Amino acid sequence: MSRSVTQTTVTHYEVQNKRRAAVVEEARRNRPAPVIHLADAPLEDNPARRMRRGVYLGADGGRPTKVLDSHVHEIPEQTTSTIHRHSWDAIMFVTNGSGWTEIDGQRVEWRPWDTVYLPRWAWHRHGNQGDKPARFVTWSVAPMYEAFGFGVLEEAGDEAFATLPAPPSSTPFAETGTDSYSRRRRRLAAERRPPSGAYRVQTKWEDVNPRVTKRGARSMFLVDESIGYRTSGLTAVMHELAPARWQARHRHGGEAYLYVVTGEGHSEVDGVDYPWSAGDLVVVDHWCWHAHFNDDKQRSSRLIRVHNNDALYDLMRVLLDPLELIEELPDLHDAPDLTGFVWPDPNAGRPAF
Repeated sequence: MSRSVTQTTVTHYEVQNKRRAAVVEEARRNRPAPVIHLADAPLEDNPARRMRRGVYLGADGGRPTKVLDSHVHEIPEQTTSTIHRHSWDAIMFVTNGSGWTEIDGQRVEWRPWDTVYLPRWAWHRHGNQGDKPARFVTWSVAPMYEAFGFGVLEEAGDEAFATLPAPPSSTPFAETGTDSYSRRRRRLAAERRPPSGAYRVQTKWEDVNPRVTKRGARSMFLVDESIGYRTSGLTAVMHELAPARWQARHRHGGEAYLYVVTGEGHSEVDGVDYPWSAGDLVVVDHWCWHAHFNDDKQRSSRLIRVHNNDALYDLMRVLLDPLELIEELPDLHDAPDLTGFVWPDPNAGRPAF
């Protein structure tokens, strides 16, 4: 019988230090620019899927990331995409046109500034019955799932949802054993994703609830557990910056992506200004002091902030405790003065559909 013999010429200390250094160096080498412009994510035809797709951030576009990715998608007029599913979940925000998305057999209609949530393992396809292309932006945690070895993508062409396999799950368990293994089976079985229709998958723009924050922006949740979503950690909120105003400076331990919906401005990241306009993606790396400024003196600017707050970020909080993972200036003394300012109609700037 053959056997393997472990042979090393250095200690674990040297091996681990070299491996850690390589991981950090790779991350630094692939660190994205603070702003990815719309022109940097050109749309490419995918005849098999019957859609067009561009990459803001992600390995498929030459800008690999470790936690989040971001893409722009376009559905041609009078087109229905194929159906597929993946092991990670995603958020889509509609920028132009109108259409529908079928999620595990449930169809939701959408138009500009609506938000749709795609749960992990949910079969989904998109349709556009209009006479012009429809476009939406997505964010997902696919890079994190791939890093953990859980990245799975399944394509099913034009199959009907009723014929497709259900999501993988733990074996149903109804026994009443009190040992640790029985408790584990019971706990994991109870965590199975709820059946189709039992979870929230859409935020209509008409249903958003704007609130002015202490940082100086008017904000509204699009996807978050506080408004009924059950994600793997993804959360999305739209920030609206008043004309010639800004959001107070702060920094945090996790990265964040901000998609510019309307307006022109700049983000100050570690003391350097980076201009942006509609369609661009602002990338805030971890521990960078940053603030976002609206350079338009007449109209407000809107940005959607997405991060993986309730999964990896919460694990980081526990692992690094008592280190605080978010910092702001004392008493937010750099927040803008909004006394007497009247915010515009929430629909201002929303495209026709």
